Amino acid sequence: MSDTNVYIPGPQRPTQADARTLLADYCAAIDDLRLSDWVAMFTDPCLYRITTRANLARGMPLSIMLCDTKAMLFDRVEAIEQANLFEPHVTRHVLSDSRVIDAKGLVLSVQTSFIVVRTMVASGEMMLFAAGKYLDEVVSEGGRTLFRSKTVVLDSSLVDTLIALPL
Repeated sequence: MSDTNVYIPGPQRPTQADARTLLADYCAAIDDLRLSDWVAMFTDPCLYRITTRANLARGMPLSIMLCDTKAMLFDRVEAIEQANLFEPHVTRHVLSDSRVIDAKGLVLSVQTSFIVVRTMVASGEMMLFAAGKYLDEVVSEGGRTLFRSKTVVLDSSLVDTLIALPL
């Protein structure tokens, strides 16, 4: 029998379930302080951006944080783990269901609402740290579902200066 008739599938667009699983893994990596795993969830190049609802609505490119390569994400992790001084805290993400907002070619675009609760390690004090939505472009690469782009859109323009951990 000839191997010339063997079907080998090409790249495929991720499904909504793939995107949802990636997002759950993303939040677990941050909440469990596995930040190297967080970096591994992005393509290279990539886009990780934190902005506000007001800036997005006005089409303003101003970002609270902007990384466009995995090396920049890794530098961010190294700064968190080795250089930055901040009061120890942990976060807990709570997500809505993800809604597909576009599907073109091999890219699936999804939107997911989130809230993040921050707990200070020393005092145990908890507070609502952030609320907003994720605008994600998800692709399949090397058999894995990855973020090509993640824009974190904060509902409030009042931003705590302690954005040490990724949102």
